[in-house]
Amino acid sequence: MSDGQNARTEVVPEVIFLGRLVERIVAGKIRIPKFQRPFVWKQADLYALLDSVLQGFPIGSILVWDTEDEVKTTESVGPVAVSPHPGGLVGYLLDGQQRVSTLVGTLRLPDGAGSIVHDVDWRVYCDLDKREFLRQPTDGVKPHHFPVGSLLNTAGFFTACRRIESEVGDESMAQKWLDEADRLASAFRDYQLPLVHIREATLDSAITVFARLNRTGRKITADQMVSALTHQEGQFNLADKLSDFFEEELDGRGFGNLDRVFLLRAILAALGHDIYAKEWANLVVKPEVGARLPEAFNSATEGIKAALDFLQNLGVTSDRLLPYGLQLVLLGEFFRMCPQPDDNVVALLERWFWVTSFTGWFGGVNSTQATRALGEIRALAKDKNTGLSVVDLDAPAQAFPERFDGRSARVRAFLLYLASLHPRSPRDRKCLDPGRLLSNRGTRAVGYVSSKPEGLEGLFSNPANRMFLDAEQVGQAFTDLTSLEDDMLRELLPTHGFPENSIHLLRNDDRLGLIRLRLEALIAGEREFMEERHVNLPTTQTATNIADSETSDEE
Repeated sequence: MSDGQNARTEVVPEVIFLGRLVERIVAGKIRIPKFQRPFVWKQADLYALLDSVLQGFPIGSILVWDTEDEVKTTESVGPVAVSPHPGGLVGYLLDGQQRVSTLVGTLRLPDGAGSIVHDVDWRVYCDLDKREFLRQPTDGVKPHHFPVGSLLNTAGFFTACRRIESEVGDESMAQKWLDEADRLASAFRDYQLPLVHIREATLDSAITVFARLNRTGRKITADQMVSALTHQEGQFNLADKLSDFFEEELDGRGFGNLDRVFLLRAILAALGHDIYAKEWANLVVKPEVGARLPEAFNSATEGIKAALDFLQNLGVTSDRLLPYGLQLVLLGEFFRMCPQPDDNVVALLERWFWVTSFTGWFGGVNSTQATRALGEIRALAKDKNTGLSVVDLDAPAQAFPERFDGRSARVRAFLLYLASLHPRSPRDRKCLDPGRLLSNRGTRAVGYVSSKPEGLEGLFSNPANRMFLDAEQVGQAFTDLTSLEDDMLRELLPTHGFPENSIHLLRNDDRLGLIRLRLEALIAGEREFMEERHVNLPTTQTATNIADSETSDEE
């Protein structure tokens, strides 16, 4: 490849048949760089992609960087070993790894090869009766289970068809399945998709093109871009380091679902750069920045770990209980700079956290205000000020939400109050672990008190109709509650914010009355919770349309 200094980067689209794309990949002419993340799709994702091909639905374009430069690549795609680097011009896959791996793995899995790789079964069949994709049935492969790996293989296709002819005694049924197999094979043979080539480009400019395309809907993470730009040096792979940090540290703390962008912002903060910087590709190729990246990563992650310790003491035991990711970024920067603050500073940070959570501060500010808040946190860490003013600590909290949405910062603040009651399971009265339940089950951990919307007069979607449930609990909590004796209910109900005098409403099947009474108790209890944490109370009890931000604060 030319040095590219004066060449103009070209983006060249091509429409390619599915079979031809698979051939190029197996031949090693299109390769997966090692800086790409591993295969992460689940079994159902494989089936969904294959069904899209069968139905003729678009599955998106594949993006490759064509170059004679050599980049370290994987030796296999999914479960299929591919040919070595052929030399000369090669396409390096930048977008479409999960889709490409699925197609190659299911269509080219060798006979007799192990089929379980990356925790999925690549030996997939199509049920010719139901037109559904499935793994090998436990009771054995039937004649109408057509192997996907034979669809683009002429010899394999005819072998599978002969099996139908020989094993099916009903001639009309056999013909029906043969016709269906032919339609299935035609759908895959005739399927075309766009292959987009980036040419006359260096790796950094290719990734920059990808970053620009990402704004129009393509999926690539900033840490992957940084890793792509630094991987050739073989010294530091940010994507791998972040993956290790998630696996070794965050998963065990309940923060395994945290958006990586917040950790990247913490690293930017440690580098002294704008935490809202978007052009990672342009930033990291600068030698003075790339050289400092390992140290910044280590420093930032130490700060994040200390911040998580701080948050855990406040009851924030899951990323799904964290109202704003930026709270973790700013706290991480503080503890990076000041690992052992005195008690007065800790108390101030606690109040700052609760105020920003209940007022929705981060949801209503722009990047300039958030950057000012970061500067003030840094000054506090350096012992250059004794107070905080960018965040108005005397601002009133937002009113009690009228709609449960697990992504809402205000709802997450409410869940922190609900978790503080130490809820018990209606099944065995053991203490629940709200953080772990939310990390493992998402918002399904907060189930309905009553799953019947009829008669609740607008309270069905209210947080008062939600309560923490254990992992084994199925359906609404109302049925489990009514099955308990009064003495058990008196012990259990307060741990979920129900007043004791709600027992008679349970016995009378008065669901509306029960939710109304609990709503009053929750509002009163949450207000007491706020006062104990020095948060000024809302000016109204509830709000029909709270201007509540989502936890994602991306612009």
